[in-house]
Amino acid sequence: MTDRARRVLLLLAVATALADSSIVTLALPDILRRFDVELGEVSRVLTSYNALLALCAIPAAFLARRRPRAIAAVGIFLFGAASAACGLADSFEVLLVARCLQAVGAAATICASLELLAGREGDARAARAWAAAGVAGAALGPAAGGALTQLLGWEWIFLLQVPVALGALFALRATAGAPAVAPGGRPHVAALASLLLLSAALTAALFLLVLLLVEGWRLEPLAAAAVVSAMPLAAVLAPRLPIRGAFAEAVSGTVLTAGGLAGLALLPGASFVWTLPPQLLVGVGLGLSVTALTHAALAGRSPQAVHGGYTVAARHAGVVLGLVLLVPVFQVDLLENRDAALEAGAAIVLDSDAPPGVKIGLARDVVRIVDQADRRLPDVDRAFVGREPTPATEAIRRGLHDELDRAATHAFSRSFAVGALLALLAVVPILVRRRRVEL
Repeated sequence: MTDRARRVLLLLAVATALADSSIVTLALPDILRRFDVELGEVSRVLTSYNALLALCAIPAAFLARRRPRAIAAVGIFLFGAASAACGLADSFEVLLVARCLQAVGAAATICASLELLAGREGDARAARAWAAAGVAGAALGPAAGGALTQLLGWEWIFLLQVPVALGALFALRATAGAPAVAPGGRPHVAALASLLLLSAALTAALFLLVLLLVEGWRLEPLAAAAVVSAMPLAAVLAPRLPIRGAFAEAVSGTVLTAGGLAGLALLPGASFVWTLPPQLLVGVGLGLSVTALTHAALAGRSPQAVHGGYTVAARHAGVVLGLVLLVPVFQVDLLENRDAALEAGAAIVLDSDAPPGVKIGLARDVVRIVDQADRRLPDVDRAFVGREPTPATEAIRRGLHDELDRAATHAFSRSFAVGALLALLAVVPILVRRRRVEL
């Protein structure tokens, strides 16, 4: 196996491990229905992984600086085994435990791979490739997960990670370890603080947007995957823009991310088309800012694994912060807007041309379905099952869908606005650092 092939397999493992922070986003509705859990509870599939990854990254990095090859091997094996357990989980509790173990393996895999790829002296090209793999994984995660969910089932999101882990283990056989050295260089606090806040902001785009498309606007996972692919495409194009210098890339990227999230907060209607321009802004911002901040946090710092651990911890602590802040806001707004939609829906049913008996039956079934939905958006199509379609009932169905679409769009607005604010706050550490030394 050539050295290039070994590097590609290790980078693929890094991208896969980092993609797991968001790859199940489009699968959450299916997981929610499979295990019959609430929206807030199913978000633990994301929160548990990101929290454990943030907590374990720095300890794993300090272990990896001494024996990077051994730690990488243990981490990749654990990640692959836990991925298989996730795919075969027969209960929500088993899935959560497997996700936690997966995160521990991911922390070791990501940090030790950086040490093996970049070396003790910090090969700048290898470090940038490691950072780019992380950005690609995070950006592509939702789209890849959505496609797999519809084509094969959400379990295959995890099962297909097993051969990736096996390939990385095979690549390690011909990868030399590195001698232990004492840690040196202090963390780049400004870059890490910005990464944390920016990752919290990006949670709105990578998590809430997907829920809006699938649960709010009822898109199929494959269609939603196609829609959210706008972000990774824009992220890939970002390095081609005529912006040079870590400071310029970091500032422009965070501002573009904030602008994109603000655009999502101000969507004029319930159509995926309106999400595309904001997604392009977020994608370009992601490609510019996360890569620049990660590179700044690693530049000239040895051993690489330790400082890579700092960046991983900051990014995924930010994801957890975003989920903790945004999910409660979204749930409160969802309940308020759903109640308003129910009132408007009742008026639609009563004002329709349907016979009185049909009106009463439909109104009763819609209320029952809304009550059963608890903290989720109700599936009002269930109220029409078994009823003969007529022009009047179809008009009622369309009217109810329109009201729910508006309710869903408004329910997500405030959360997107909070995300935009977090992105703007991410600029502050960069500007403070700029006053003293170059980022």
